[in-house]
Amino acid sequence: MPDGDATASLDETNRPLWAGVTAEYAVEGWGDPGEPCALILAADRARGRPVLDLGVGAGRTTALLRLVSSDYIGVDYTPELVELCKQRHPDADIRLGDARDLTGLDDGSVGLVVFSNNGIDAVDHDGRERVLSEAHRVLGPDGILCYSTLNKGGPLFGAHPGNAPAITWEIGSLLPAAPVSGADDGTTGAESLADDVGMRAVRNWRRLRGRTRDEGEWGLAPFAAHQFGLLTHFITLAGAERELDRHGFDLEAVVPCDRPIALAPGEGTDAMYFHLVARRR
Repeated sequence: MPDGDATASLDETNRPLWAGVTAEYAVEGWGDPGEPCALILAADRARGRPVLDLGVGAGRTTALLRLVSSDYIGVDYTPELVELCKQRHPDADIRLGDARDLTGLDDGSVGLVVFSNNGIDAVDHDGRERVLSEAHRVLGPDGILCYSTLNKGGPLFGAHPGNAPAITWEIGSLLPAAPVSGADDGTTGAESLADDVGMRAVRNWRRLRGRTRDEGEWGLAPFAAHQFGLLTHFITLAGAERELDRHGFDLEAVVPCDRPIALAPGEGTDAMYFHLVARRR
């Protein structure tokens, strides 16, 4: 087992990173091939009811979810992202807050809760329990929860800079797209940039790997995004279904990130992450 502060300081690791890369999240559109399917399934069950967009970031999902309902609230715990989101969507209700404590929202006041981009994985296991508990509290009868989460049965859990797969469809990139000048040693700008990114990934992975935790159905590990600068939660599909059941949700659909169709009943997945659509009991 890791030392006592291995999970308690995830906020100290992850929140400063979000604050430092806000511009990378000033984008619009779908995040991966599975997301449209998951949100369409969720929207069909919750259309016109109040929507709560957790981990809204810079507002990638704001316009998408406001098509589901004009009664929309976006929440994020990073002040820099909240300010950027407000600038990009000045007529939307965007708030600084924490998904683990939605005190400002009444019981049963929301019809759809969305937590995209694996945002729920940025908090530790106890924090994740609070997120799901709060989502259940604010959802009304038959309310819908839709979120994505990293698959512990996929290739990212335990990955290191030498074997991590590329997330080719993710909005943004592990390598900045802007061209850079060549280095003095004769390498091209792209080669120089790749070397620098690779070195940062190795440094970050070495810094965080000692905090890896494997609890069977769930675990914590360095995540390949942002040059392994994040420590995130992973969970198996079976573990996620049990977790939802424990918090009063019935799982209605699972959509892998790498295909635009839900899993058949009993079908598994080795996708890097998956989207879950669940109904509040």
